[in-house]
Amino acid sequence: MAERPKGYGMTAELQEKKDAKRDRQLDQEAQDWMVAVTGEPFPAGSYEEALKDGVYLCKVINKLQPGSVPKINTVKMGFMLMENINNFLDACARYGVPKADLFQTTELYEAESTHPVTATIHALGRQAYKNGYDGPVIGQ
Repeated sequence: MAERPKGYGMTAELQEKKDAKRDRQLDQEAQDWMVAVTGEPFPAGSYEEALKDGVYLCKVINKLQPGSVPKINTVKMGFMLMENINNFLDACARYGVPKADLFQTTELYEAESTHPVTATIHALGRQAYKNGYDGPVIGQ
């Protein structure tokens, strides 16, 4: 069977569509804000890879509202990583982030789309400001 080049046909079209929605400047603002909030360096790897396990996201919400995610799973098992992401999303909802601004777990875990993840982080930053958080502000 002949080998097809990567990014061929419909796969390439779908990837282009996802990339068109992505704004790397917004990703960078979200990353910079999370680093400022946690006081910890951003994990190594690409933006998606660094957030995929949900650990850093849980640390962010725990800085904004201590104890929001009492147990962060560090074991690299799929269901536990997805649990971290779900716990982050639940904590964001309790913090006041509108459900419409929350990404779906699979969008991050399966790297389907980065845009909704970044939009959620920006929404969390706005909600933190509304809740009286006096730390770093996103987008400035």
